[in-house]
Amino acid sequence: MQSEKIACYTFKERRRIILYPIIIVQVYLTASVLMFAFGPWPWPVSNPVQLYLFLFLAQVALLGGYLQAIKRQPRPASTRLRVPTLITVSLLFSFLWIGQIYEFRTGQPFDLQSASAAAISGLTNPGLQYLNKQLNNSAGSGEPTSLMNYASLPVFAVLWIALPLGVVFWKQISVPVRVALVTYMVLDLLSWAASGMNKGIFDYVIILPCMLVARKPAILLNIRRNLPAVGLAATITVSAVFAFFSIGLSGRFGSDPVPLYDQQIGIQSDFGSPFLKIVPPALQPPIAFLASDFTQGYYALSLSLKEPFVFCYGVGNSFFLEGLSRHIFYKPLFDSTYPARIETSGWSTYGRWHSIYPWIASDLTFPGTIIFMFLLGWVFALVWLDVAFCKNLWAVCLFPLLLIMLFYVPANNQVLAFSPQAVPFWAMLFLWSFTRGPKSTKKAARDS
Repeated sequence: MQSEKIACYTFKERRRIILYPIIIVQVYLTASVLMFAFGPWPWPVSNPVQLYLFLFLAQVALLGGYLQAIKRQPRPASTRLRVPTLITVSLLFSFLWIGQIYEFRTGQPFDLQSASAAAISGLTNPGLQYLNKQLNNSAGSGEPTSLMNYASLPVFAVLWIALPLGVVFWKQISVPVRVALVTYMVLDLLSWAASGMNKGIFDYVIILPCMLVARKPAILLNIRRNLPAVGLAATITVSAVFAFFSIGLSGRFGSDPVPLYDQQIGIQSDFGSPFLKIVPPALQPPIAFLASDFTQGYYALSLSLKEPFVFCYGVGNSFFLEGLSRHIFYKPLFDSTYPARIETSGWSTYGRWHSIYPWIASDLTFPGTIIFMFLLGWVFALVWLDVAFCKNLWAVCLFPLLLIMLFYVPANNQVLAFSPQAVPFWAMLFLWSFTRGPKSTKKAARDS
């Protein structure tokens, strides 16, 4: 089966399929850095050489790890588990846990009437619903705080697998399971709406198209021919997400205008920026606000690069792990992280973005973070190989988590920081690593 999957492509076609993910990620990350440097916000960076050198090395390391790993052969999963059974079990747990997930996201106990009202409010006035959520979750991180909650965390790994496996192996599941999957996706989106948070919608925008491509990677070979359709779909999707984001802003600030002045560091959005000149005046405030969200993490990185390293014992990269260690060792370590220590420079730990780098560096140092990015690129490439050419089921589950991690690089350590994705990530990484089948035969390698 593996030989047939690889041999059905020419060498040139296979290279194109392999390289598309890293090209897209590199273009995206480069765009975020350029937006930070030349966008509408004049971030007062006092160490530009140090900052941009680090960002350059981080992206080079990510690319280097990816290019090194694509020399390897893809491997299928060595397991007797049946995909339809896994999807069914995951969906069963998903429906049973929907109340707990709702409470985790919104900070409110679940009941059908209040949940329905919150979802409607989240769809019509997401900004107001977000403010309500913040009031219900004054602790900041939104992570569980009791040992009982921590004991139930392994369920998150089971909940995760239905969506990626269901999309990629759609033809293998029965009609009732397909209906259940779509129903749960709708309910899941409604629970995100009830929290007033954009994250859930962004995750679906990332995951669904990529999983559809993973189901049939040959789509990438015809992308030029299908470029008009792809462009139209992307335009509609981005416009819809931006419209929802704009509605949310109006709800957050009410009748007040969207703030274009950053009070914490005293900078004003520049409407003379090339990024704002090309858009209509009515769209400039929400785009400027979105640009701040998209780039401000790099300013926090510039502050962190000036701080000395304080070892956080492997838990400083994650609210989830730090909270768990606090229950076990009764020793708070969060105050030693880079994001916590730069709060003395006026940068809020919970209220602002920091990018992924200071979080990882809190455990590995900044030079160690460059190595982390190399390893991330390495794993990203191997997982994509296993998805594209073997349909390795654990790689299929791990791939969207890697995509989310890379998408949030300018913002935070999104996947590892929070238990609903950190638990599945480590579980899928373990299962993928230890169930990879034997290497391809020599014949398959020659055919590739």
